[in-house]
Amino acid sequence: MIVITDGVTRIEVNADEIPRQTPAPEQRHATGARVTVAFARQTPIPSNREIRLLYDIADNGDLRDLAGVPLFTQTTTRQGLSGASYHYRMSHWIPAASVMQFVPRQWAPNLRRNGPWPAGALSAAS
Repeated sequence: MIVITDGVTRIEVNADEIPRQTPAPEQRHATGARVTVAFARQTPIPSNREIRLLYDIADNGDLRDLAGVPLFTQTTTRQGLSGASYHYRMSHWIPAASVMQFVPRQWAPNLRRNGPWPAGALSAAS
């Protein structure tokens, strides 16, 4: 299996949409976040080859492990540089209970249940 630990170009996190009218707890579906990780390499990945991608979503040293077959998105060449870059992306689901591990420890005590982020938290996280 190919293991990739660098070359991440983008991490996109999309929250699960919560309906305005909340159904009964037994009818409610699990919440969490869909994470899409884009990365580039100097060598192509063979078709249908499973890989293991390690990435740090919170820039705190805690690596997430994502395994699967990446989706090829494009090949690029940069003017003045030799060789091509091969771009891929992979997605996975992070359950709601695991999402809080990505909140920096200094913010966690200040978060109220269902409350807003601390002042400046969103700009600091981006």
